[in-house]
This record gives sequence, C-alpha cells and structure tokens, in this order.
Amino acid sequence: MYKIELDKAVPGMTVAKSVFTIQDALLLKSNVQLTEKSIYMLKSWGIRELWVDGAAEDGATVQVNTETALRDTIDESLRIKFSETLPDPVMEEIMRVAGNLLEKRLQQKEK
Repeated sequence: MYKIELDKAVPGMTVAKSVFTIQDALLLKSNVQLTEKSIYMLKSWGIRELWVDGAAEDGATVQVNTETALRDTIDESLRIKFSETLPDPVMEEIMRVAGNLLEKRLQQKEK
C-alpha cells in the first residue's frame, strides 16, 4: 500500500483505504478499482491524495503508519479549510478539536 497524488491515479488501480470527504461522507470503499469516473468524482470533491494497493513506482513496498497518515490527511484538509483564519488562536483551537473528533470518528469506522 502506498499514497499517491490523485493526478497520478489511473483506472484499474485498487483503492487500499476508503476515501471520505472532510464531512465524513464515504466516497469510495477500499478494495474498489478506480475508473475514469471515480477519479473525476474524487477530484470534484477536492481529494488530492489516496492510498492504493501494490508497490511504489520504484518497486519498493512502502511501510505505512496508518494512524500517522490519517492524522496527516486530516490536518492537511483542515489547514486548507482554516487557512484564512489560522492566525487567530481561537480558530487554531477549533481546528485542533475538529481534527481530534474527525480522527476518532474515522478510526471507529475502520474497526
């Protein structure tokens, strides 16, 4: 399993981890093969990266700490949403709490 930028995704790749919107709506389940339509749909939802099965382009298998990867994805999405308000300490705290809640919710879904 490895992470790719959505722009590098091609039809036929298998999704390794389910893809959710920042609002926690399921877009694609794991173990589903990508199609042109699904790639377009993910782009329209603002998804920039996803996890796919297999080995990286150089042939090496990538070991992934899924908890760290999940938190990185959540933090990146929230930074984009809160980008204009981050200098405000109150908004920083709201973003931190929202990230913690999203992480807990997504971890519960994976179990």
